[in-house]
Amino acid sequence: MELINTKNIFLLGSKDEYTLLKTWIHDNKSSHLHLNGWYYDKEIPIDSSDLVTKFENMAGMEIVDHFVLDPSDLDPKILDASINWAESKGARVHLIQNSTSTLTKKIERLNRFGPFAAVPLRQEPLSQPKNKIFKKIFDYLLSTFVFFGIFWWFYIIVGVLIKLSGKGPVVIKQNRVGINGLRFKCLKFRTMTSNKLAEKGIGKITNLNDSRVTWIGKILRQTNLDELPQFINVLFGDMSVIGPRPHMLSEDKEIENKIERYRIRRFIKPGITGLAAIRGYRGGTEDMHIMQKRIDYDLEYLENWNLFLDIKIALITFWQMITLNTRGY
Repeated sequence: MELINTKNIFLLGSKDEYTLLKTWIHDNKSSHLHLNGWYYDKEIPIDSSDLVTKFENMAGMEIVDHFVLDPSDLDPKILDASINWAESKGARVHLIQNSTSTLTKKIERLNRFGPFAAVPLRQEPLSQPKNKIFKKIFDYLLSTFVFFGIFWWFYIIVGVLIKLSGKGPVVIKQNRVGINGLRFKCLKFRTMTSNKLAEKGIGKITNLNDSRVTWIGKILRQTNLDELPQFINVLFGDMSVIGPRPHMLSEDKEIENKIERYRIRRFIKPGITGLAAIRGYRGGTEDMHIMQKRIDYDLEYLENWNLFLDIKIALITFWQMITLNTRGY
């Protein structure tokens, strides 16, 4: 059982539960927990919209790390509204386990919030230390092989062609959003005419038949070989080989405001390729229906990760590249 002892916790439970957790935090200052919460009286009806407003007022500009609730006496509408709000904030949702809980599911992992044992709403295999180690070893071995076996000579050839296609660097660094919302410098071969804003990841979004894309850039994008420098990002620890694709800053904020649960994909490191990519969902982000499908696949990956899935995605990606069955532009 994992003891959660970091950052901000929101609690939705009875007055007794709220008081119990508040007292525990007061008596255990070394836990470094900060509690926000709203306790309810099951005899007094709660309106879901009013509850969400209260949560927003309490949260303010703070990050919500964990949202703990007792589902035993909650109206289904209140339960859904609370979970939707919490996940829209990028919080991990945990359900307090007790003898009267109405939500039963296969429990693979329990977390302890002071006096309460709670089951996470979403099972995250990569939250387990042994799985983190397996994934890190896979990332390191594959990235080392690609870097020393492919990248160095490919860089020389492509570097010359990129320089011949126009002025500018061979590799650009773009600001992207990574794990837990942290920004990092994502490396890519330059595929467009030199543009300072685009190279920083805050310029105009690239679209199909974009006139700024150079002739060599078009080839690199269609084969997704423009992403090859990101194996360096993997070696530096900013990315994984497999995971949700990181978006440009200009795209990320827009998608976050339009698609619920978008922030959940930030629980894990972004990847060079991923489950959504091999299913054909990569490239532009203008269509929110397509983006929703992409997010669905990201969350499916997050909840069902295993090492063999990573190997499978890597092999399918390689096959799609050599058969030109990709959708990058």
